[in-house]
Amino acid sequence: MLRSTISGLMVLLFGGLALAQQQGPTPDLNTIVARMMAMRRQNHDRIKAYTVKRDYQLLDKQSQPKAQVVADITYLPPDQKQYRIESSSGGMGEKILRDILAKETEAPKEAQRKEISPENYDFKLVGEEAFNGRRCYVLSIQPKRQEKDMLKGKIWVDAENYNLYRIEGQVVKSPSWWVRDLYILMSFACVDGVWLHTATHAVADVRFKGKYVMNSRDVEYSAAPQSSASTSRRNPGIMAGVAINP
Repeated sequence: MLRSTISGLMVLLFGGLALAQQQGPTPDLNTIVARMMAMRRQNHDRIKAYTVKRDYQLLDKQSQPKAQVVADITYLPPDQKQYRIESSSGGMGEKILRDILAKETEAPKEAQRKEISPENYDFKLVGEEAFNGRRCYVLSIQPKRQEKDMLKGKIWVDAENYNLYRIEGQVVKSPSWWVRDLYILMSFACVDGVWLHTATHAVADVRFKGKYVMNSRDVEYSAAPQSSASTSRRNPGIMAGVAINP
């Protein structure tokens, strides 16, 4: 039995070494970041007009649903967004979700100061990890400024195509006096050949109220609305990217 166990371990060991050699050596940090930024620029240039149906839900500290908003959001290159609310419910929680939707679709202000780039963040390569069956490089991110909408945490970069796969971290400056801590997890996926942000999981510690959770996910995608042949459909690329694993 011991001999069989040792033989099995040797097979796994040499198999792992062979796989590592096949994948090749890990690039250095600067190479990973440079390739990630190049892929983001290429992806931005490829994006065409599209509409996505997004489902927003607010949960209380007992994980009970408090509000829901479903909206159709249309993206018009290079940076315009319009939205139409399809359905909503939930009183005060509904207003919170509507405010989040409005903020997500407003014209970007100083977007370059918020993006995950060497100008705004310090990076450190902390390891590799398999995520949803994809080999990823895991990088820690440390913002160079204490500003709203900037995170301290980690990112996952696809080792094959260098697309940004996942972002996770704490906001370094609270968006308001009411929110003491804000944790955010964002997921990305390939949708019709373009890499898009497809899901968000946010946990806020609200003063005097406790923990609240906001989940949003893309459930349907359609190409440019001006095309009469374009029809809404569930997109496998989107649905593969909405799994949240906090």
